[in-house]
Amino acid sequence: MRLFTVSDLHVDFKENREWIETLSESEYKNDILLLGGDVCHNLERLQKTLLQIRSKFFKLFFVPGNHDLWLRDETYKDSLDKFETIRHFCRENDISIRPERISNTWIVPIFSWYTQPGEGKDTLYWPKKGEDNNNRLWSDNFYIKWPNSKFPDSASRYFFDLNTTMLTEKINGSVISLSHFIPRKEMMFSQYPPNIDPELIKKYDRHPEFNFSRVAGSSLIDQQIRQIGSRLHVYGHQHINRDREIEGVRYVAHCLGYPNERKRGVIKGIEQGLKELIII
Repeated sequence: MRLFTVSDLHVDFKENREWIETLSESEYKNDILLLGGDVCHNLERLQKTLLQIRSKFFKLFFVPGNHDLWLRDETYKDSLDKFETIRHFCRENDISIRPERISNTWIVPIFSWYTQPGEGKDTLYWPKKGEDNNNRLWSDNFYIKWPNSKFPDSASRYFFDLNTTMLTEKINGSVISLSHFIPRKEMMFSQYPPNIDPELIKKYDRHPEFNFSRVAGSSLIDQQIRQIGSRLHVYGHQHINRDREIEGVRYVAHCLGYPNERKRGVIKGIEQGLKELIII
């Protein structure tokens, strides 16, 4: 039984839907896929894609990303209402959203969100010269709506507490975890602390006023990763593929991303298909 991963499918793009069509109908019948969120903002297309992928694998584990909770073309009270709708759909269609033990390995989906500057010390914020402090280029500002009564602290803390409630099983032995958002600052940069060259930023940064670290993730994710003893963690969100080990944990991102990112060479490695992680 092999374990694969991919994230950020963004099937609102035709090219990405065609990429999924190329996945074999028979090759992965004994295998597991960890799908790290951002499938589609449209619920009907999201559900159709999850079912399509589920049919190809022995097991599918999934965590929603921010795009999956956007409110654009459906009617929900808020993004948390849509989150619960997605969770219900997954439970009804044998798509794994809770910790499960397979053979001698626990696979643990971790629901998550990002902590923005000022929301808590678990933010992954890294200052950027010339940045827009309001992050007006960030689409979540327009398409994500939270119920204020549910979030006395932050969305990231809400999902952290939700995981704490969910992680009641006695998880031991080998553990693999999955989130959409980034668990550590190191994951955002090719080296850490980053050696930021202003001339390179000027040359390659298409949106110099946008600071991704404001919405990258939360160190609360890493806290839970290490609390459950995960040795391998899969994540997405940034659309940059990485595979590195830090303090005993292997962190892997393998995103499909946007077609223009693949054409520009921003996303590398996805041309080889799904990323195989280990054999269980």
